[in-house]
Amino acid sequence: MKILLIMTGGTICSFENERGERAADTERAEAYIVNNFKNGDSVYRDDVQFDVKSPLNILSENMTVTSWNTLVTNMKKYKYDEYDGVIILHGTDTLAYTSALLSLLMSGTDVPVFLVSSQLPIYMEEANGNENFKTAVELIAKGVVPNVYAVYRNGDGIYVHLASHLLQCTNNSWEFYSYDMKRLEDFVGVASPRGDMPLYKCGGLTPSVLKVSEYFGIDYNRFSLDGVRAVLHGTYHSSTLAVDTESERYSALSLIDRCRSESIPFFIHPCDSEAYDYESTGKALRHGAIALNGITSEMAYVKLLVGIACGYDGEMLVRYMKNEINGEFI
Repeated sequence: MKILLIMTGGTICSFENERGERAADTERAEAYIVNNFKNGDSVYRDDVQFDVKSPLNILSENMTVTSWNTLVTNMKKYKYDEYDGVIILHGTDTLAYTSALLSLLMSGTDVPVFLVSSQLPIYMEEANGNENFKTAVELIAKGVVPNVYAVYRNGDGIYVHLASHLLQCTNNSWEFYSYDMKRLEDFVGVASPRGDMPLYKCGGLTPSVLKVSEYFGIDYNRFSLDGVRAVLHGTYHSSTLAVDTESERYSALSLIDRCRSESIPFFIHPCDSEAYDYESTGKALRHGAIALNGITSEMAYVKLLVGIACGYDGEMLVRYMKNEINGEFI
């Protein structure tokens, strides 16, 4: 069995530097992760050959669209038909974003792809990275149906997630969740749609999406639309956002007007297209805001970036956002 192992850095590939701070070191981590598996208790420990690539060597909190472009450029070069599966070592901080990216770009994959992280460096006894890695290898060996997944051990056991549904780990927590996460013993793979992978059609990603999280007292005059091709605006828990305020600068309608004058789609998420229970949301929708619902906020942001990189704009981008690519709608 041959597995393509792609190392990007993150805590799973980190070691203490001379200042006692964790820093990514994929070259050093390669020996640890492979040797730990080979010397472990997996029944497949003698049956796997790893082909290791290291396109990035950064902590995942430092991931940018430039870093993603480096990763994507390298992933376009790999010959996936030579492998039984792919494992990508990645940090936890931006894991859900890269999971969303790869679930879109690798839709149609003929081999299973797993993103693997660790809450601590893998040389530490308490780290879950070695167990996460072993689980990914064994799922590949058992012939899991091709798609893009993330595997991660929470405190109560190992879970497998569809990469398109993974949520960011919350502050002060080491645990990951998704809508339909499955315990390892209950996991049955979900086949990716058939077709050519968008990986080969997507151009370079650009920081062209303005993402605004709803918070008290937003001053919309502070947002520049220079270089912006789409706006993704969050909502409060009841799918609301501020529109009736004592000053226009605190109303989302002012930003919607600016976007409309420059033909920039303005999406609000999460929000059902029929969310008129509150006058505020109704005003935003009637004013030209576009409702997005049923996908994670991480996916909504990343899908906009990918859609723009694929050449979609205006109404074409709106249609792309509402068209399912790889099971991202929940």
